[in-house]
Amino acid sequence: MMKNLCRGFCLLLLAGALGCRSHQAEDPQAKPEQEYFSLKQYFTQQIDSFMQDSGRISLMKVVSMNQHSDTVWMPMTRQNLMAVFQPFMAMDIDRPAFRGVYQIESFEDSLTGKITIIYTSQGAVTKPYQIYLQVNPSHTIHSIYVKSMTDNFLYHTSKQLLYQAGKSVEIITYEHMQLFAPRRIYVRVLFAPQA
Repeated sequence: MMKNLCRGFCLLLLAGALGCRSHQAEDPQAKPEQEYFSLKQYFTQQIDSFMQDSGRISLMKVVSMNQHSDTVWMPMTRQNLMAVFQPFMAMDIDRPAFRGVYQIESFEDSLTGKITIIYTSQGAVTKPYQIYLQVNPSHTIHSIYVKSMTDNFLYHTSKQLLYQAGKSVEIITYEHMQLFAPRRIYVRVLFAPQA
């Protein structure tokens, strides 16, 4: 009986040792770090694509601040497109400093076949907080949504960016600083065919 107990204990110890070994953390140098989707590269390609159609498309920009709005038509130039897409490019997370900082999740919509990829910051200080990429079944971008926020005892800011591929850009900024009235800025740019 003592022999069986000793044998059982040894088997248990061996199984435990093997179990511990298989769950040890892997050397971080052994795994290549995962790259993130590059907003900067994507929007640079979008600008190049729009410039091919520059004679057929205009930009209609609507800016609203605290319920006062203004609309302006802008020609399709590289400079105007850079200004429209700059907020997205500034939120690009495909940089070495951000490797391993974002959790990546994805799911597929069974009705439309679109895939949504979500990058969520695992740290409180990282900007942007979240990026949503919605990809068509044809593997082209349908929309990009970026959410960024700062919240502390002096001020609260929130910025939401939405790009509907080839159609529009929306930027909603909310700022509230202590002792000042809140400010809400809404910018919408439509890519409209020229008449």
